[in-house]
Amino acid sequence: MITYQNPKSFFTDNVVFFLERSSRISHLHWHEAIEFIYVLEGRLSFRLNGSTFIAGKGELVVVNSAMFHSFAPMEEGADYYFLVADDKFFRTNGLYGVNTLFDSSVNTPQARRLFDEIIRETEKGDEYSKISTLSVLMSLFIYLNRHHSSGKEASVHSEKKKIMMVRGALAYLQEHYKEKLTVDSIAEALHFSKSYLSHSFKEITHISLINYINLLRCQSARALMLEGYGVAEAALECGFSELSYFTRVFKKTMGMLPSQTREEIFTIK
Repeated sequence: MITYQNPKSFFTDNVVFFLERSSRISHLHWHEAIEFIYVLEGRLSFRLNGSTFIAGKGELVVVNSAMFHSFAPMEEGADYYFLVADDKFFRTNGLYGVNTLFDSSVNTPQARRLFDEIIRETEKGDEYSKISTLSVLMSLFIYLNRHHSSGKEASVHSEKKKIMMVRGALAYLQEHYKEKLTVDSIAEALHFSKSYLSHSFKEITHISLINYINLLRCQSARALMLEGYGVAEAALECGFSELSYFTRVFKKTMGMLPSQTREEIFTIK
């Protein structure tokens, strides 16, 4: 599933950034806020819009506003901090412009020093900790603007247009996935050419339109079966007209037969 993550869940009581240490998988999602992932140990595998790469210990990965992204530890013991920053606050203070696009990967002593200082100030937890941490974070923005944001502005408009189209496609599919859909009908509804829509969607999400529709349908059907729906009833409710096709798609997409999902009802406590 590709989801929108509401940054307001991070920013409460006038907080403009959120810092947390983790080792879990972050599934494909997007949000308006800018995000930093600082690798403490091991390696993380990243998907950022249409690109994939690996980041190692001491590397700072920057996820610019509204980019699709996911990341996962590549080995046991991999550890990282992620910091989500309110882009509106930094735009207001002139540190993150509408067309700003920071480098995705920053692996320099200066970036490490600044992020280490952010961690230390947060851990102090005294009356000055919050404002001191914000001060260092603003210094990180200044450093990135000076040294890791040049030469990208020309491609920003085209990239944002593509991302906006994919976001529109995701919203449309999440609303209409139970209906009879084809790539032609989706392209017509969104007012884009079939080839441009298909190519851009696959480039950004790494999944085809049809496979994403099947994913939505199978996830919805699984939820219904866990609620007590029969296999055929759940399949029909979620847009599958043929039970045999549903069974094949569900096995391929979810890694199990629909009947195995039904069996989970009796094991979930």
